[in-house]
Amino acid sequence: EPRPSLCFGMVIRHGFTDFFSVETGINLVRRNYEVIGVDQEEGITGNTRFAFTGYEIPLQGLIYVRLGQEWWMNGAGGMSIDMYPSSTFASSAVEGDTLFYDFAVTTVKRRWVQLSLLANLGFEYRHKSKGSFYLGASYHRPFNDMAISQLNYQKGQEVSRANLALNGNYFTIDLRYFFHEKGKRRR
Repeated sequence: EPRPSLCFGMVIRHGFTDFFSVETGINLVRRNYEVIGVDQEEGITGNTRFAFTGYEIPLQGLIYVRLGQEWWMNGAGGMSIDMYPSSTFASSAVEGDTLFYDFAVTTVKRRWVQLSLLANLGFEYRHKSKGSFYLGASYHRPFNDMAISQLNYQKGQEVSRANLALNGNYFTIDLRYFFHEKGKRRR
């Protein structure tokens, strides 16, 4: 099961006009998961939580619609280069009457680098001297699965295994602040 996760980073935006911009940056994404295993024969339930960390370099084009004097709405679309630096391992154990029941998850990245599709919709308040405040939502969709998780359950000497593909899709609520840009001098 996916659990609430964290994505944070820095974005640099270059405005070509009041209605069109391009942005890029770098983000750290920590995806949290929980695996719950149930052995119905033994009446044992165990859970293991693990995290899978990645980095993203987004490149998006933004189109703005003016809603008021200082209020703007934007739609954005683009690509992201996703990088996964390492694989991960997590385990837990439950003690029964005479045995230990071990639950383990090994998550292995499928590729070191892959591409993803990005889409975004949001609202922005632009203050002339204090910068811009942004509230929006984003969708991130990798073109391929980012990792494979192998689930291992060991009861005494007996081992059961299952594989799960982690696709890496996510939906975010975005809170951003953009520093005030000084106007360009006319020549």
